[in-house]
Amino acid sequence: MGHRAVTALPDARIQRMTERPAPFFYAADGDAFTPTGLAASPWERGKQNGVALGGLLTHLVEQVPATVAMTTARLTIDILSAADFAPTIGRARTVREGRRIQMVEAELLTGDRVVARATALRVRKADTPMIATPNPYPPPEDVAPSDFMGDRAFGGSMETRLVRGGLRTRGPGTLWVRFAHEHVKGVALSPLLRTAILGDFGGGLGSEVDSEVWTYANLDIAVHLVREPVGEWLLIDARTASAGQGVGRSDMVLADRDGPFARAHQTLFIAARG
Repeated sequence: MGHRAVTALPDARIQRMTERPAPFFYAADGDAFTPTGLAASPWERGKQNGVALGGLLTHLVEQVPATVAMTTARLTIDILSAADFAPTIGRARTVREGRRIQMVEAELLTGDRVVARATALRVRKADTPMIATPNPYPPPEDVAPSDFMGDRAFGGSMETRLVRGGLRTRGPGTLWVRFAHEHVKGVALSPLLRTAILGDFGGGLGSEVDSEVWTYANLDIAVHLVREPVGEWLLIDARTASAGQGVGRSDMVLADRDGPFARAHQTLFIAARG
């Protein structure tokens, strides 16, 4: 089956959209999603950013129904290539159906090229023993507001409170985040979608390399959840490991007011600038 033709948006229109972004990342028209200024990449002109793509994949996964009550235990996102700033086709399907375990796959295309893919592993809900996890993090109201990403990150689509570290500080970082905008116009942000977006921040927040000398783009995101988060404020506690061979790993604890609910990881492509 063919896909509708898509055309990259002109630079002048992208600039206007970026300067006055709509309060959502995408507008949906059937299986096509038109990006707004919030989805524009700040690093590569005419492309979409990873936060936007990962969130859209998660939205697509959540549109696939389950036959029984299930919870998402694992979500993986792979960025396969740079995505043009253009209407993006999204599709999702069940690749394993069952009453105990279900696997769902989603992918994004610009033109006929698949640019990103996600897989969600769902597990049936059941009453089982709870294993308590310590909560070492201060509540968000005890932390001063911060401008984590500078000049109203993603068009003011999130509020941040920095516990430690930061983009300009090498070493582990801890950050509270509250998301303000919809990802897809007219669709409320779900707990899983907010979790997926949060998992994109690890490489920058917990970086151990000099960002003036090195780049550290993430190639993927993997999130393992024991439950969905509760409430608007979510926390990410990130650190980075590398053996000096051009690759790194971002390790993250994701938490809410009740404590950790997931762990996330990124594969980092480390390269010298220039």
